[in-house]
Amino acid sequence: MGELSDALAAAARQLEARLAAHRDEMTGAGPGELFPQSWRFQTESESAVLRIAADGSVSVQADAIEPPTVIVAWEQRRLVRALLSGRSNEEDRPQPPSIRFTSDRGRRAFSLLGTSLGL
Repeated sequence: MGELSDALAAAARQLEARLAAHRDEMTGAGPGELFPQSWRFQTESESAVLRIAADGSVSVQADAIEPPTVIVAWEQRRLVRALLSGRSNEEDRPQPPSIRFTSDRGRRAFSLLGTSLGL
C-alpha cells in the first residue's frame, strides 16, 4: 500500500468507530438509506477507494466494483495530512480539494462524515 492508502486505512478505523457510536443518526430510517458508499481519493501519484458497507464497516480498496458516490482529488501531501489529522484546516488550503458527488446519497453521507476525514 502507498502513502495515501495507509492514511485512508488509519482514517477508516476512526470513521468506523464514529459510525458505530452514531449509527442511529447516521443511518436514518435504516442502514440501506445512505450506505453502501464508495469514495475514490485521487492524487497526482496514487488513488484508493474508501468503502463504507451497509453494516457500517469501513475498508480501503485499490478499486471499487461500483461507481464511486464521491470523488476527492487533491495534492498528495495535503490529502494525506488532512486524513491523518482528521481535522479540517481551512488555513492550510491555498487550493482546496476538488470534491465531486455522483449521487445525492454521496452528498448526504459526505456532509455527515467528511469532516471526520479532515475534509
